[in-house]
Amino acid sequence: RLKERRRRKPLGVWFSSARVVHFVCPKPCHSHTAPGFMLSLSVAPILAGRAAPPAPPPQSGSVELISGDLGSKTPSLDNIKGKWSQAFKLLGNAATVTAEYDRAENDKFLKSASLSGAVDKIKYELASNFGGPLEATLETSTEDGTTIEVEAEVDGLSSRVTRVTGTRTLSVNERECDLELSHTLGDNESKLRLSTMLGSGLRAVGLLSSKGGGKGGLDHSLTYELEYDTQLTEGRTLSAKVSPRDGTGEVEYEDSATIDATIAATFPLGGAPKVTAKRAFSF
Repeated sequence: RLKERRRRKPLGVWFSSARVVHFVCPKPCHSHTAPGFMLSLSVAPILAGRAAPPAPPPQSGSVELISGDLGSKTPSLDNIKGKWSQAFKLLGNAATVTAEYDRAENDKFLKSASLSGAVDKIKYELASNFGGPLEATLETSTEDGTTIEVEAEVDGLSSRVTRVTGTRTLSVNERECDLELSHTLGDNESKLRLSTMLGSGLRAVGLLSSKGGGKGGLDHSLTYELEYDTQLTEGRTLSAKVSPRDGTGEVEYEDSATIDATIAATFPLGGAPKVTAKRAFSF
């Protein structure tokens, strides 16, 4: 019977398909064996030197439920968001495909799908919002620490660059400053954003904009604001953004430690406060 089984399936196949091979002898094989005697042969030592099979590519997903204003007379579910991503190899390089759903924007289909990865020192992302042109983003860093990002739109056989951005961290009077310079080609608008930490979670931000006006002129504008962000306790944060020039701003408190959800209370300056809750599930 052992010989017949080996003819049907070579012993090497048994070794490659299982770590323990069982041979059953239905009739007495020797004087000391009984019918149904099982002989187990462990092949773990044989497989020990072989490489383990490759692990499946990682994937992740999440679903987020967002409520309306809990202070209203009829609180309800305001929005549902979902995200799924899958990593894989594309031409020998790591890449990730991502799909996002947002019921507030499109309750019947996906909000967007994207493909991202890196080739050498260049990071790329191709994103589609289903209904508009394909959005392409390329990003790279120079030796002096400057990050350059180019955004483009691809519509059929035509393509055009829409925005170019450069960011870098500088040291001004022994204080680190984040500098961002961008130019939008369609609107012919350039922006210079400079931000620095003042201490204790307080950040100052200045924005200088220049946009092409009528008859070849330029329209300039200068705005500045203060941002504050701190962690009160574990799972509880407080943030604020205020524009002293026009007196607008917003204060937000988030609590993810009290219950199994994130409670966000928003207090706009001069407006009505709003309290919402969101719950995220990962898979």
